[in-house]
Amino acid sequence: MERNEFLKSLGLGVALACTGSCFSSCGKKSDAPGPTNPGGGTTPPGSTVSVDLNSQLLAIGSSLVLSGILFIRTASGNATTSFAATQATCPHQGGSLGFIQANNYIQCSLHSSRYTTTGSILAQPNDGGTTSALKVYPLTISGTTLTATA
Repeated sequence: MERNEFLKSLGLGVALACTGSCFSSCGKKSDAPGPTNPGGGTTPPGSTVSVDLNSQLLAIGSSLVLSGILFIRTASGNATTSFAATQATCPHQGGSLGFIQANNYIQCSLHSSRYTTTGSILAQPNDGGTTSALKVYPLTISGTTLTATA
């Protein structure tokens, strides 16, 4: 083999090795949520997020994301049992979650994972990955203010 051919093959081998390691490190994301969160970021543990029921969540099936919490009105009345509050991002890969009123479940915008309003898994992601149950936040009502505690 001539010197020129040897250097070309060596360069190609190094390039392939580097490309392979780059692709392996840029492959599948972890199952942890991403650093961003829709609806204003994350809520530190122990803190509270409140919703004014005079102007928000008026209709059954309505939902709202505030500070990383997905609030859902599941029934009429202003009792805590008429609402649900879960994390607003999918535990699989951090996609935004939305309430699908027609089917009464929460669905991920990225891989269509589905959850109940109590956080249980209805369907795993359609990308072959797995997800975990949603965090569900306790609710209190004072007058017309609904409050979730992270």
